[in-house]
Amino acid sequence: MPYAMGEYYEQVNDYDLEYQSQSEQDLPFWRELVMRYTPSRVLELACGSGRIGLELLHAPGDFVLEGLDIEQGMLDAYRRKLEREPEEIQQRAILHHGDMCDYDLEHKGQFDLIFLPFNSICHLYEIEQQLCAFRTTYEHLAPGGHFVVDTFLPDIDYLSDALNRPSTVYLEDEIESPDGDFTMLLYTTRKYDPHEQLQHITWTHEKFFESGENERYLSKLDMHLFFPRELQMLFISTGFSVDAIYGDYLWKPFGKGSRQIVVGRKPKNN
Repeated sequence: MPYAMGEYYEQVNDYDLEYQSQSEQDLPFWRELVMRYTPSRVLELACGSGRIGLELLHAPGDFVLEGLDIEQGMLDAYRRKLEREPEEIQQRAILHHGDMCDYDLEHKGQFDLIFLPFNSICHLYEIEQQLCAFRTTYEHLAPGGHFVVDTFLPDIDYLSDALNRPSTVYLEDEIESPDGDFTMLLYTTRKYDPHEQLQHITWTHEKFFESGENERYLSKLDMHLFFPRELQMLFISTGFSVDAIYGDYLWKPFGKGSRQIVVGRKPKNN
């Protein structure tokens, strides 16, 4: 079946504005993760426009950071940001246009750390896609390397609303532009398919400009919801051991927060 994904990421500037507050929550976690594992080569899957990657390149460490994304517009924005960075930062970054289900990079088998942050795994809709992505990632890791996946923990009450009241409109956020020239309101309606574990989201972006003009556009986004045992089984069934599961970006134990951050490890001896 067709899934809605691409149009949500086509408005790159609005996407960056919408998720700037997310960086306050998760960037300290990713910086700490890199400091703990001291990798020499890192791969970020679904790297987007560089929200996380650029910050990691400024964090302690001398690793090479590669990023992969299927949305060319996001990668173009990432490259424009990299062009404004010092030469030593640019030389440590390599970007690839590709599908996380089926990629084949030059340094396959040499990555110490691969991570899939901020719900991006929810774009793996079919079981075969999920298995392919995990198997491909396993092949790209060096022996003993880690694969870290971060996604939200499904909220049953929230899903009940999406199942039983799919026409309800929610105001998700109100955001001021950096220059103060407009205010953006974000509304959603959500419908949940329990058989496919699929959440269908329609976003309404409405901008009110200081000039008195306003702009509105819709975008659709489908997300597969991963329940905990399902996600852990993906790791185990593709050869990983599960080293740790955290419940939030403050390293709390799983079950003490609203997220599931799973750390898988490729065995040193295959």
